[in-house]
Amino acid sequence: MTDNIMKQYILQQKDVLSHILTNSDLSILKDIVHIHRITIAASGSSHNAAQVIQSSFAKAHLQINIETPFQLKHYSSLLETSDLIIAVSQTGKSKGTIDCAKIARHHHIPVIGVCGDMTSPLTQYCNVNVDLQCGEETIGPKTKGYTATCLTLYMIIFQILQNNQDYIYSLNEYKTEWLNQLDTIDQTILQTQQYIVSHQEWSQANCISVIGYGLHYGTACEGNLKLLETLQIPAMNYELEEFMHGPHRTIHKDSYLVFIHTNGVGYDLMSHLIEFARKQDAHICVIEDTDSHLADIMIPYHSLTKALFNVTVVLQVMASILPEYKGINPSEPVFQEFAVKAGTRFQ
Repeated sequence: MTDNIMKQYILQQKDVLSHILTNSDLSILKDIVHIHRITIAASGSSHNAAQVIQSSFAKAHLQINIETPFQLKHYSSLLETSDLIIAVSQTGKSKGTIDCAKIARHHHIPVIGVCGDMTSPLTQYCNVNVDLQCGEETIGPKTKGYTATCLTLYMIIFQILQNNQDYIYSLNEYKTEWLNQLDTIDQTILQTQQYIVSHQEWSQANCISVIGYGLHYGTACEGNLKLLETLQIPAMNYELEEFMHGPHRTIHKDSYLVFIHTNGVGYDLMSHLIEFARKQDAHICVIEDTDSHLADIMIPYHSLTKALFNVTVVLQVMASILPEYKGINPSEPVFQEFAVKAGTRFQ
């Protein structure tokens, strides 16, 4: 079995995110003004990052829509009616995202391309391109690319708000919390590793569900994707209240449930759900920022950002280590060249 490169990429995130915070210059976006309806075109991890952003800026004077490229091309008018399209693809080779950029340009809608390769096909069809600055990530399950996408999209939206003279959110306050998170990421990784060593039975799960709320609904979607990709089992993600409308029936002694339990609206409701799951003897992992008595993995409390990077790292570490107990290297592709042969990505 080859080296688990995924672990290396997880460890690189601290430096990648610090570099973005220190070196990002989005003055190239200063001429993008009078923007009120934004549509983000993205798939996979990029789509999950966009969901984090949408929830984070819910009170801004912006309408942020998120669509997968196929839906956007064929079942939406947003490529004709938005003020701005943000086309996100870490590789810059996703055909659907590129098609959306082409269509938007045809309708004279400005397009911001967000990718990790400034020579990729996507950049040719965007008015402005923003580099993710995360370096190459050669494996399928993205880690540093995901967190870099989250942070870059945050920075883009803050710049657009500044252009609109909308200061309801403070970038400096967010930066303070992000930097504090970077100081604690190593401890979060260590704590998660220790949890997994003590709970190796999670590697034998037949299905895992990840439940979150607020901006962490997007995190739950990403955690679900990582666990599905690496453990190669069914994995599901749910918004807190939606889980209580039917999916709660899946809670039993053979269930494996990850709860993202951060302070704010939804905290008490999630507490009730966790208590119920414990009574059913389900296997549960609570990622917690408030009450250490409830925590399986304790993360720092951050009122604005909800410890986004810490929570994400917990799920990434789980997805990178648990498969090894099954004899799976999460860094190895399951189907070589699938995306190219299926026609969803350029070579």
